[in-house]
Order: sequence, then C-alpha cells, then structure tokens
Amino acid sequence: MTFKCIKFDRQDGVAHIELIRPEKANAIDPTLSAELHEVAKQCSNDVETRAVLLSGAGPIFCAGGDLEAFAAFGAALPSAMEDMLQDFHPAIELLSAMNAPVITAVTGVAFGGGLSLVLASSFVVAASDARFSVAYTGAGLTPDGGATYYLPRIVGLRRAEEMMVTNRQLSAEEAMDWGIVNQVVETSDLMEKAQAMAARLAKGPTAAFGGVRRMLLQSFDNDLHSQLGLEGKSIVELAASKDGQEGIRAFSEKRRPVFTGN
Repeated sequence: MTFKCIKFDRQDGVAHIELIRPEKANAIDPTLSAELHEVAKQCSNDVETRAVLLSGAGPIFCAGGDLEAFAAFGAALPSAMEDMLQDFHPAIELLSAMNAPVITAVTGVAFGGGLSLVLASSFVVAASDARFSVAYTGAGLTPDGGATYYLPRIVGLRRAEEMMVTNRQLSAEEAMDWGIVNQVVETSDLMEKAQAMAARLAKGPTAAFGGVRRMLLQSFDNDLHSQLGLEGKSIVELAASKDGQEGIRAFSEKRRPVFTGN
C-alpha cells in the first residue's frame, strides 16, 4: 500500500514508521491519522514485527495537529475532527497494546499530538535540542491522543496539569528527568541510537514485552488481588510459549537464549 504522509517499511523484525510531512513540521491531519491507523493495524497483526521505530522526516518530529488544515474546515471543524479521531485514537490504542515495543526518535519538537505519540511509546530517544509541550490549551482546546491518560501516570498529576494548562516546554534533559524520555543523545547520533535499540529489542521475547507493558498500564486501575491474577495468568501462558521454554532452557544450559517472538 502506498501512503502519502507516512513512509513504512519492515526489515529484520523492525517496522519503521516515518512521518513524512516535513514541510508541515509533520503535523497531524486527517490523512496522516488514517495512514497511521493503517500501519498500526499492520504492525499489531504481523507476528514478524517485533519492534516498531517511529520517527519524523526533517528537523521536527511532530508539531502536533495541523492547525492550518483545521482552520480550513471552518464550521465543519467539529465533525472533521471527530472523523479524524476515529483514526488517531485507535492508532494510539494499537501502538500502546501491541506486543512489539515502540521506540520513538524525537528531534526538534514533540508538541500536541506529537507528544501524545511520544507518551504512548515504550521507549523514547531524544535529540539533545528536542523540546516537548502539550500545547493544546494554547489553541483553546483540550488534549487528545491519550495525553490525559499517559502524562499523569508518567510525571504525576501536579506536573501534568502544569504542562497542560501553562503549555510549559520541557527541554530534552528536563523531559528525561520527568520520565518522558529514556535517553538523550546528540542530534547526529539520534537515528543510529534509536535503530540500535529497536534492533536489540527485536531479538527479545516479544510476547513477554507486550505482557509487561499491558500489565504495567493496568496496574494503575487494579487492586493487588486483580494484578496478581493478571501476573499469574500471563506467566503461566508464557511458560507454555516457545520463547518461555527457550529462555528457561538457555538458562539451564548456560547460554544466551535465541528468541523468535513466539
């Protein structure tokens, strides 16, 4: 399938999703949302996809929603936005729930919906000059893309409200201190570092990675008894999997496991 706003390829277990609207700072419009939804479905359904790398073409990862496109809708904006979210929100859900970890490489800025993509990722590698902001209330809007779900879980309620109400911009180092970013690197090294992380994770026990992520997210809503139930169900299922059996066998044989994602 040919896309207009996204470049998508898969190699050696790594699916690379690249936003390719650099002339618009990779801003999110209805077309990009629809294409992101489609590639997220492909990644989620493909057992050969064992890690996902998300990046943006040009100097800016994603400046958020395409406000120029929104303005052009005029009085039809509410219905157009509702239609767009029918793609953007399911894409966020799929990226969050799939077994393959999502590694996002951020250069320039991650504002608005771009920040939502960052927050929904498993791991974030940022260029040293990158900046992060919720940005929505600056346009008189409230956040979407799961920002109100993820941000308080990552940075705490007080800091989340500060970012959302004041649109404070965080530097890459601040974002790492607050837990939004995992690693800060020089801009020239960004893609190399992100690709290396994706390649390394693509050789891991993919189902176990997905299980960990889903249980961590559910832990905020569960009591201890419910969480223990999830843990028990997951570890029993994975003990029957090929990767689970390979991991235990490799430990007893004192060698590195060779995981296949099954």
